Amino acid sequence: MGRLELLERLFGEVWLPPAVKEECLAGEGDDRVLILAALEAGWLRLRSMEEKAAPISPSLGAGETEAIWLAQSHTHSLFIVDDRLARRQALSRGIAIVGTARLLWTAEQRGEISDAAEVISEMAENGYRISLEVLHRIQMMDQGRQ
Repeated sequence: MGRLELLERLFGEVWLPPAVKEECLAGEGDDRVLILAALEAGWLRLRSMEEKAAPISPSLGAGETEAIWLAQSHTHSLFIVDDRLARRQALSRGIAIVGTARLLWTAEQRGEISDAAEVISEMAENGYRISLEVLHRIQMMDQGRQ
């Protein structure tokens, strides 16, 4: 959605495993250009494992597998993931996770975007599988904490 810079504003530095980079740069388009620019700017950093990441599940791709191993090998990391199986695998390994809806809600709360629901709707219109219901649950949970 052309909002990759939100990650820099929210986290400062984001690590990208090689397999995720390969997946992201495989196609053509605006996303590819934004990712290359972020890598060149230095806030998006390519991070390799010292050893090849061992398979976790036959249902996980190389990108999810490398990302889980990378997050597990660095304490205090936060794994940005929406894939349900990858989330379960990460949580079972004690890795802190966050999804797109939570990131967008946080960005809205910090004034980085005006409307998380609008961004999620745009994403859904472009084929990304996420519902506004997820965002509403996050909002309700946050209101219950206050």
